[in-house]
Amino acid sequence: MSEIHTLNAMVTAVNAELTDPQRNQIIHGSQGSAARFHLYHAGLSICSQKVRAVLAEKRLAHTSHELVILNSRGIYSEELTPAENYSPNYVRLRMLAGKELGLQFATKHTGRSSVESEGFDACVVPTLVDLENNKIIVDSMRICDYLDAEFPGPMQLIPSDQVLQKQVMEQVSIIDRFPQPALLYGFHPDDDQRPDFIQHVMSDVYDLKIEALDALIEANSGERELVDAYRSKISKEKAGKVLAHDVDSQYAVRKEAQEAIYTLDKQLAVYANPWICGDTFTLADLVWAINLYRTQWLGLASLWKDLPRVQQYAMRLYHRPSIWNAVITFPSPMPASPHTADIESPQIET
Repeated sequence: MSEIHTLNAMVTAVNAELTDPQRNQIIHGSQGSAARFHLYHAGLSICSQKVRAVLAEKRLAHTSHELVILNSRGIYSEELTPAENYSPNYVRLRMLAGKELGLQFATKHTGRSSVESEGFDACVVPTLVDLENNKIIVDSMRICDYLDAEFPGPMQLIPSDQVLQKQVMEQVSIIDRFPQPALLYGFHPDDDQRPDFIQHVMSDVYDLKIEALDALIEANSGERELVDAYRSKISKEKAGKVLAHDVDSQYAVRKEAQEAIYTLDKQLAVYANPWICGDTFTLADLVWAINLYRTQWLGLASLWKDLPRVQQYAMRLYHRPSIWNAVITFPSPMPASPHTADIESPQIET
């Protein structure tokens, strides 16, 4: 079987399991038409939000597959329903991309989502499939770079100018290393401002992940590579659980986030322009928008309460149509947060 037929078969297998029409539909295109791109993502996933915002900036047609990424028990039974991103067919798809990049499975967790620091996780979102180029792209930063290279106009997010490009990618790298997962999952000992929903969900999230993965290992014991992917995922989640409840780690993560915001303020002072690297909106602004909104959503806008430049920058970013539509008001499953309830709606077209 050719590589093209193999990829088509894998995508067909994954999509056959995703039957909810509300979560599987064409975006920026005609329903029923064949889209070049398939995006597997989740509403709450910050890495997915980056990719959705790039697609929105460029208004690229794609088939959106919104996965349920939380493991859950049935209301009337003790049966555990695994997250859709743990599905063997989906994991096989990501593993193929991981092999092509020569990436090693992640077994640790530093509270970040960067492939560079954590390694390759075969059981997460987002994943982009380009059927025209017969490619699977994993890691949100690689996906954003790929889409911008394939469609540089009319909105080029990574500048061609080498000096400006370096400045933009430095900011993108800062966000890639920002400890957002640690802030989302972590139980700060004396200042846990996360929405009640998140605190409740995170109370047993790691235990449910490990239980679901153990069951999938047993069910797929004859497929060594799949089992290896699940075992590495278990190692990573066990490390994450320790980090989430470690007092010293939580203080360190908060301090790191604060220092990154101070650095942002200094960078904004350099140019005194609307955007972080000058007068043109770039990928640096897009990822900062998502990072600042998530931080505020978690109750940590206090990190820039005395930084008016950051406050003003954040509001400009929130009102960007791509951010407002693909992140802030994305239909689901971004639960309401009291910390973002007073953000005024911009006058934009949806």
